[in-house]
Amino acid sequence: MSDFTIAPSALAYLFGDTLEDLFAGRARLSSNETIPCREAKVKTKDLANAMLVAAFVHLANEGVLGLTLGTKGMLVKSKFVLATRGSGQASHSGGLEGGIVANLTGKEGVGVTVARVLGGESADPWQEVIRRARRYLVEKGYFAEEERHGIGKLLGKQLVPQCEKIAALQGEAEQLKAMLNAFRANQPALYEQLWKDVAEGIASRQEKPDTD
Repeated sequence: MSDFTIAPSALAYLFGDTLEDLFAGRARLSSNETIPCREAKVKTKDLANAMLVAAFVHLANEGVLGLTLGTKGMLVKSKFVLATRGSGQASHSGGLEGGIVANLTGKEGVGVTVARVLGGESADPWQEVIRRARRYLVEKGYFAEEERHGIGKLLGKQLVPQCEKIAALQGEAEQLKAMLNAFRANQPALYEQLWKDVAEGIASRQEKPDTD
């Protein structure tokens, strides 16, 4: 049974500003994302990364998958995090966690899994990670879809965060931070590489410029 009401990746999105000291890297070039109901700003790339790292760590803690450091390459060797399928059952079937479980083939690098979860290329795969979290939060009732007025109707429905309901998750956000802190303290090299591999997996889904 999970200690989290919602998927940890979505929780990381809602409270991403409280996790900044757990970012194992910082994006140099990135737009900012405003955290719902908190008015704090976090770099979009760092936030997307933290969301997926939270998902992998939680699934590893549940025994749904295993995370181990491996090496690849014949002449020039490099480290990567290997994700293997475990025997545990995921407590959250939706969100990014559900995508990871559905796309885990059994034994592959985390970056490959992330790329498969995101699917086709997009102009901004980091925003795609965040969009998926928002869709999940709409389903769970933490965002409401409301009609826009006037010319704003052309943009479709707007998503309005339900701040009172989100605020009630503060305790779980602290649990999430403690979970990530414990994982990093116990396996620092694995955590650092996990962060790098997730970043590479997201970046691999960015549309390539047309050179024709």
